[in-house]
Amino acid sequence: MPINKCFLAVIKINMIPRTSICFVLLSLISIAIGSECCAQKYIYLETYNVDSLLLVLPDQHAEEQINALNRLSISFCYEEFKKSKQYAIKAMTLAKELDYQEGIADSYRNFGHIAFFQSNFPDALNNYLESLQLYEKMDKKYAVARIYLDIAKTHLSASNYEKAFDYCNIALDKFREPLEGGETVGSVRDTTMLILGMALAYKDLGIYDKALEIYNRVLEVGKKNNFGNTEMMLTALLVANCYFWTGENDSAKVYWDKALTYPENNPSIQAMKYHTIASRSDLFYTEGKIDSAKHNKQLVFKWFSENGFLFWAMYEANSLASIHYKNNEFVSAEKYYQHSEKLFEEMRNRNSWYRYDSLKYVVSYGTELYYPMPHTQMKEMMWGLGRKMYYGLYQFNEANKRTEKALRYFIQYYNATDTLNNIQRTRETTELQTKYESERKDQQIETLYLENELKASRLKQNNYFLFGSAGLFIIVLMFGYILFRQNRLKTNQQMILLQQKLFRSQMNPHFLFNSLSSIQNYIIKEKPTLASDYLSRFSKLVRQILNNSVEEWISLEDEINSIENYMELQKVRHRDMFKYTLEVDEEIDPETTLVPPMLAQPFVENSIEHGFKHKESKGNMRIRFGLNGKLIRFEVEDDGVGREKAMEILLKQNKDHRSMATDITRERLKVLNKKLKHKINLNIIDLKDDQGNPAGTKVTFDIPFKN
Repeated sequence: MPINKCFLAVIKINMIPRTSICFVLLSLISIAIGSECCAQKYIYLETYNVDSLLLVLPDQHAEEQINALNRLSISFCYEEFKKSKQYAIKAMTLAKELDYQEGIADSYRNFGHIAFFQSNFPDALNNYLESLQLYEKMDKKYAVARIYLDIAKTHLSASNYEKAFDYCNIALDKFREPLEGGETVGSVRDTTMLILGMALAYKDLGIYDKALEIYNRVLEVGKKNNFGNTEMMLTALLVANCYFWTGENDSAKVYWDKALTYPENNPSIQAMKYHTIASRSDLFYTEGKIDSAKHNKQLVFKWFSENGFLFWAMYEANSLASIHYKNNEFVSAEKYYQHSEKLFEEMRNRNSWYRYDSLKYVVSYGTELYYPMPHTQMKEMMWGLGRKMYYGLYQFNEANKRTEKALRYFIQYYNATDTLNNIQRTRETTELQTKYESERKDQQIETLYLENELKASRLKQNNYFLFGSAGLFIIVLMFGYILFRQNRLKTNQQMILLQQKLFRSQMNPHFLFNSLSSIQNYIIKEKPTLASDYLSRFSKLVRQILNNSVEEWISLEDEINSIENYMELQKVRHRDMFKYTLEVDEEIDPETTLVPPMLAQPFVENSIEHGFKHKESKGNMRIRFGLNGKLIRFEVEDDGVGREKAMEILLKQNKDHRSMATDITRERLKVLNKKLKHKINLNIIDLKDDQGNPAGTKVTFDIPFKN
């Protein structure tokens, strides 16, 4: 039966794209709430009344005690990882002593949750697999379906969408299985939350008409089934926002007004009402009603700030600063930038979005009602907002000729960018590791699923040979596919590691600090024009390096701009030490021609730092992009002391010195050439004069045309 049919009983939506199924599990993962849920938690977390469990725990024994320990573990797994792990270990130990299989399975699932919320996705998959195998043996149908959703969510969080899609399909099959009495494994509540997850998927994909169709239907179903005010108010807000995004502003106003009518009987509704006011202010701004937009945003900022929602207060402060700045209201703009900076500092000190711990369980935006946000994602969003703030402060002070403050905020912007890049690289590395290391576990999970499917088929048809052969054939195909995927992931991982090495080599600390020292020197000597020009060129170069270091190919025009910025900065640092020329063949179009970024920079730096520094006369460098048949010939030629002499001097100064530039470049080319039909060739030529003495170095790259 097609997947779509499972939704028809609640809402008539046809032709659902299969690629969006993976988003469904966002709303399903945290839906199951125990019968003793904590009333103060408004987000859907699987949790129990901790105080009650701790009260009865000393008097419990055997299986009851194990169940209580596992419930305590799952209640803490979202945030208090150490405490959650202690209870899970104790539950696992007792369960193994008593051979209580369900208790062991529950403990493994808790370990999976702990690893998941710490973004340790490979470890989460390992524990979920152990749990799944035990639940399958005990024929715990709902637990099996729930674990498949846990696995799907883990792959989704690791950006492994293909696997997330596969396991979501399996989970849906499990939820559709019939039970005695005409019911199915999945409840009506599961189906409702599944539909809300589909609406989130459509919204994220920009298919707002489908999202609107679902949200409007949920509002109708909610009225008939007495849904809670929090869900109803959130759904009304989402309907309004969808109308706003599609340009139907009058309809958006109707539903924003409707969202504001719900009674404020819990903190979540209060917080979402101020998000509603913020959304309305965005509409005012697009309509040119600047004063109304500012007034509403000031109300929102004040409420979030006073009530401890630090992230959202900072978000609105940034927005207000930007609006005032664009309207030349510099005093007000600076005031809100300062508010934003203080809020960011408080978030960093608390390592939290919130001033009070109780706010962590309040629905302050909306999506966390169905999917509690992992803390690493919150940290990444926080630093992204901080980076934006520092860049705004840098631009503000630079525009107001405050060179020293502009420099300070540029450095903070650079540090925030570095921190954000580290967080993102850690996440990307974890995602790659999950994709690379999970193939074996995925094969076990898929094999387990196939075995159970075959077992069920045998009971119906008693055709052991047919289904056994089919299962073996599928496993062989899967094994071949996994080998192919592993090889591809290994290549991608190598490229990311090399890009990181390249980035570190370009962002040479000596060069950065020497450049900043030059700027500081201009400021001290009261040369604002030179300081501003140098700072502008330096910031452009840093931005170019940050942008180019994550791309495999960039336009030749961008590469030339980067080289020119770098060379001009080096000329200021090393006055009268060298001069250079940069030539481009007239038959080459720099705007459409693509080249790998920063191939020449390490060799240009070597020419300056090692070739010219030890030369008695002024050095000359020639950089040229020409044609060599069907290839682009990229040349860097200098008349320095030569590689042999430079290495001799370096070894005298530091016998352990080893230049990494050539090695990194060769590794990059090796990985790049795996993907290219025509390979990139690197040649390094030691130049000699008529008497055979060293006369410099020439580096050439032959690059295939790429448009």
